[in-house]
Amino acid sequence: KMLFQSLEKLQKEKADQQDMLAAMDMKADKAALGSKVNCSEFEENMEELDERMEELQSQISGQEQHCNKMQQQFSDSMEEKLDRLELKTFRKHLEDSWNRNMEALENRLRRENAAGIKKQLPVPFTCLSCDRMLTVQVPGQ
Repeated sequence: KMLFQSLEKLQKEKADQQDMLAAMDMKADKAALGSKVNCSEFEENMEELDERMEELQSQISGQEQHCNKMQQQFSDSMEEKLDRLELKTFRKHLEDSWNRNMEALENRLRRENAAGIKKQLPVPFTCLSCDRMLTVQVPGQ
């Protein structure tokens, strides 16, 4: 009776042969694993990757320093610029100066071309074509 019970227990707990073969196929072979992954190559690649990462970090920090420097220069130049109120005052001063100069120029041109102003003409007059001396009566004298 005990023998039958052991037999039944073994049949229930026994491993299926097909499941066992599939599991063995799935299991990694140590020799095949050694040929697929070379530890020295892996370490060399990781060291190279670390060096590249350090280069990138140094480049990024250099760019960050350059960016901070440019930002400081920009803020310094902005502080040196005129603010809007000073700029408005300066612009008004320039416009006033321009208008005064234009009025003075227009007044001068009007005075020089006015009909009632007498100009002193150089005496004696000479002919333009032959340089002969001329006697001319100047109006208003």
